Amino acid sequence: MIKYDFIIIGSGIGGSVLGALLSKSKKVLLLEKDSNLGGYCASFKRNGFDFDVAIEAVNGIKNGQVVYNIFKQSGVLKKSPFTKPAVLYRSIYPDYDLRFPQANVKAYKKILYNLFKNEKKGIDQLIDEMGLIYNEIDALDKKRKLLKSPNIMKYYKATFEDLLNKFIKNEKLKAIISQYWVYCGVPPSMLSAITFAYIWHDYTCNGSYYPKYGMGIFINECANVIRKNGGIILKESEVCKIHVSDKKAIGIELADKTCYKADAFISNIDLRKTFDMLSEKNEDVAKLLEKSEEKEASISAFRVYLGLDVDLKKLGINDSAVFINPGYDLTKMYYASVNNNIELAPISVIIYSNLSSTLCSKGKSVVSITMLSGYDFWKSLDKRTYKSTKEKMADKLIKRAEVAIPKLQQYIIEKVIATPLTMERYTGNSHGAIYGWSKNNLYDDIRFMKVTTPIKNLFLSSHWTKIGGGIAGVARAAEKTYRLLNAKGK
Repeated sequence: MIKYDFIIIGSGIGGSVLGALLSKSKKVLLLEKDSNLGGYCASFKRNGFDFDVAIEAVNGIKNGQVVYNIFKQSGVLKKSPFTKPAVLYRSIYPDYDLRFPQANVKAYKKILYNLFKNEKKGIDQLIDEMGLIYNEIDALDKKRKLLKSPNIMKYYKATFEDLLNKFIKNEKLKAIISQYWVYCGVPPSMLSAITFAYIWHDYTCNGSYYPKYGMGIFINECANVIRKNGGIILKESEVCKIHVSDKKAIGIELADKTCYKADAFISNIDLRKTFDMLSEKNEDVAKLLEKSEEKEASISAFRVYLGLDVDLKKLGINDSAVFINPGYDLTKMYYASVNNNIELAPISVIIYSNLSSTLCSKGKSVVSITMLSGYDFWKSLDKRTYKSTKEKMADKLIKRAEVAIPKLQQYIIEKVIATPLTMERYTGNSHGAIYGWSKNNLYDDIRFMKVTTPIKNLFLSSHWTKIGGGIAGVARAAEKTYRLLNAKGK
């Protein structure tokens, strides 16, 4: 039996980037249960169109930032660089149709000043406060202690709604500033103030990025680095058991009974599933699992992937990200998403071919339409009803998206639909969660789940740890694990 230095379970961004980092000096085995690498960062092809499973924007890629440095260190940026679209996003509300600038806070503020002249002071104060929070979160990666972060401690129990109410009076302005709540999965009334402040500042001030050749190529380049360094990647190889002896992980077993041993194991998959696979569970694991049952997984998503027989840029449509909001009550819109009430839920329209020209042939376009979506609704449907319901909902989403892309329906030549059950099936995430844990208490997440576990030689590198969720959060988890393994001399 071949023994590896490291075995990584799951090829999502955390597993793939960590594998690229570790393979530079160690023997690595990366195992993926699916036929595609990448988890939510995977891509798939349909009749000449390349579709990204879920990723539409990446933060933390500004030169010198933590995530940029991680990707650069892993060796994947040279052949898979990131680009920055000209406009951050377009935001459509009943009374407003706004395009916000890329990495230009002064211009962002000016747009809000012009619409809400009496809120100028509050806008400045709120943005300054979010900047302070961002800087403290960023400093935590440099081993700054949490208790020496006054703004984190100040707002660790606060919702983003609490933070908004401190500086902003106009309800419509609050909703406009909160647009990125859909990237967190819960509305400001439930969302950690710290989480949103960090995400808002990084995207709005530092920029939103996308891989020049698509997310799938980025993941493939991670795999190329691993293989070039002598590492092994096995697809369709689902781990079903982690063998433990004397509170120490000693091996893994696949569904086909194949076993592998290593000095250390890193899980990039669902946290509960990871611990359920342990052959032995000690008291500390039992307590952790009990604690995890008190926590809520994030919401999932309903997503429609479209291939169009028209170049949208030639129609004058140059947007890459468009948010369509039916109102200003974000909590109401969140529950509409949970209950899959399409007319009342916010949706996003991403024109991927405006981000990368490599995703389809000339004269075509790639688009996705996404709505946050509750899992239980889909789980309750029988097979026949499930199929008809997802088709009807997809048609409704396409109709709503025509606000951003007029006559969209007539251009469609390829359509693929994914529900929360699809997300769960392909990624293995509980309830098809797209952001790990629900982002309602960042401070609790920081204390709850580190990259270490109660089992010796078993580590984590996923969106279920620390500041998880999104590419940046998972990349940070990978970097923390890598740093820890180096410090331990693994």
